[in-house]
Amino acid sequence: MGANVVCVTSSGGLPLFNRSKGNIEPLSFPIIGSLNGVHMFGKSHGLHIESTETKNMTVVWKEFEDSVMLMAVAYLNSKKILTDILDAIFGSMVLIVGVEEIKSIKNIERLKRELRACYPIIDKILECLDFGDRNSGGNTNNILGLSETILCKENETLMTCLESYVESVGSLFGCITLENCIAAATDGWWELSQLERKLLSNLMNSNSNCTAFDIPVFLPCKSPNVPFRLVSLCLINSVWVSILCGPTPELSSIEQICYQCWAPVLSTLRAAMNVYPRNLPASVQLHHTILGLLLINVTFGKYVLSTNLSVNKKDSRSSGEVLKTFFYEAVSDLINKETNDIPLETYWCSEYHKLHALRSGDNVICLLYNHTVPTHTMRLITKETLTTIISVEEILWK
Repeated sequence: MGANVVCVTSSGGLPLFNRSKGNIEPLSFPIIGSLNGVHMFGKSHGLHIESTETKNMTVVWKEFEDSVMLMAVAYLNSKKILTDILDAIFGSMVLIVGVEEIKSIKNIERLKRELRACYPIIDKILECLDFGDRNSGGNTNNILGLSETILCKENETLMTCLESYVESVGSLFGCITLENCIAAATDGWWELSQLERKLLSNLMNSNSNCTAFDIPVFLPCKSPNVPFRLVSLCLINSVWVSILCGPTPELSSIEQICYQCWAPVLSTLRAAMNVYPRNLPASVQLHHTILGLLLINVTFGKYVLSTNLSVNKKDSRSSGEVLKTFFYEAVSDLINKETNDIPLETYWCSEYHKLHALRSGDNVICLLYNHTVPTHTMRLITKETLTTIISVEEILWK
């Protein structure tokens, strides 16, 4: 199972890139030409073609800025998810080259070279797709449009240091990540759109093989024409602090300020790392029937995922994979902003496990249970678990 995403120019159908994910062959040039030809034929006759489906596969077309056409071909994923994927991929293109470069393409070969910097981000976006198995190469923790966070008793201390750091470098946007999970972020960072935060997270993740980087980025919603600088520094292994700033200060000055701000709290950072991969404080004791937890804050567009290694010896899928499928297939309706009739609960029962999701205010909690738990007790355990987590004073969640 897998997916292909192709980008071509709207005017001539010239390919800009072709990315694939999972156990699937890249689309050949004749197939790309046929798919684009179908859309162009419909467009020339006043027909807007958005998608088509077979029994196991979905094809989605979407044009951006009357300049580029993105096409997605994927197994076992809905039109809505693929459309969101294409929006995110176009956002990654804007992030790297800016919207004006895409609106008025002057040199196809130069644009193709510049868009190569998007490939790692696009690959991370494609990891958000769910193919129902662990052989498709996806990252179970990656959920489209939501920022992954980590909850620990050191959250408040890290937040205090982060605010001091961003103030010292003259920025409003900053975050600190542990294993690519946000441990603390400024108000300005959370005020960025969910798409922008996700793209920046993917960009930081794809450059984590160095100790520091300074990259110009165009924010698709906030600043698609004028670039910011994304400056990220590695504090200790797998712990990064990142800011968005203007032309000043220089990287060397930022590194000096960073050392002054963070050197006194390196022991705190190491203590916070002990929470990973559980991603919850040790003080949060989960019911013995819980195999995995996914907690979502709808307002901030963030989530925390806490899982064990496997659901059941007979079930080859990890708890993270099961929770991800549950989220896309059922729980996403609990955070749908397009309708006023939002359901508050949903659940699944299968041979190896049971799942229950509950919305309370801005929080949505999804729990993966052992199959032996009585169905009628899941609601009580779910409510108690949510109350236990959000009542911990030290963590930054609300």
